[in-house]
Amino acid sequence: MGSDPPAQNLCAKKGRCAIIKGDAAGPPNRQKDVDKIQTTANQKVKNIALAGLCTAFMAVVAPLSIPIGPVSLTLSVFGVFFAGAMLAPGWAVASILAYICIGAVGLPVFANMAAGVQVLTGMTAGFLWAYPLMAALLSAVCRVSSRLALRLAGVLAAQLICYALGTAWFMFVSGMGLGASLSVCVLPFILPDFLKGLGALALAGTIRRRLQL
Repeated sequence: MGSDPPAQNLCAKKGRCAIIKGDAAGPPNRQKDVDKIQTTANQKVKNIALAGLCTAFMAVVAPLSIPIGPVSLTLSVFGVFFAGAMLAPGWAVASILAYICIGAVGLPVFANMAAGVQVLTGMTAGFLWAYPLMAALLSAVCRVSSRLALRLAGVLAAQLICYALGTAWFMFVSGMGLGASLSVCVLPFILPDFLKGLGALALAGTIRRRLQL
């Protein structure tokens, strides 16, 4: 019985020590939480800025076109590949959708300086709706690997999506057969679009290194 008070005192001291240690550990933990929130906020701001840059870039280069038939040779695909190489998949899709919305409300940012909702249901609308998928695919490939060969394979896969959706819609609207549609929607563009993809990867890589992204 005589030894109980010292034991209680020891327990009390240990309890106070535990409380002191907990209090001491509190501020650093809270600071880590604050730093994490700040880092997340900064990254979000950076992503929004980069997505806006890609949308603006797309709006500038896409109207530059050379009419060679029902489907024009444009720099739209270059802008799509640039967004895919610069941004994470979700942001790449958001950037291209923002570009499409800008054109839909009336700004002349589509090929041949076209604008308006009617472009989204016109003869070449399938290509436009393929753009977000193309950007997402290339972005996903770029996030997975830094190997140029694999990224170029992503460019080719994105081209396949573009041609499949674009040609299918073109056939539906125009009534032309598959062979004739391929001759005006795909064959003239395979090599130029691939070179655009290569150039977009190079440009995005240079910018990302300069900005240390």
